[in-house]
Amino acid sequence: MDKLKFIKTVVFIITFLLIFGTLLLLTKLYQKSGKSLLPAEISLQQPAGSTIKTFSENGGRLYIQIEFGGKPDRIIILNAQNGKILSTITAE
Repeated sequence: MDKLKFIKTVVFIITFLLIFGTLLLLTKLYQKSGKSLLPAEISLQQPAGSTIKTFSENGGRLYIQIEFGGKPDRIIILNAQNGKILSTITAE
């Protein structure tokens, strides 16, 4: 009887750890997937007439090439997690 009780306890503990570990893994995956989403609205603070020529994403940063608008061509580097402008590179 003691062996059967021991085996039931071991099976219960292993089952609990499997369920807890799976839920923890799913929670971490869900949190990571949500972090790369940009806010609903972002202002690039560019003058009227500016046009986005190209954009690309690399390493959690969004690189946006902008032309026209009365300014020289420029590249804005944007943090993809919070939508804040990190830097502006101007080609003069």
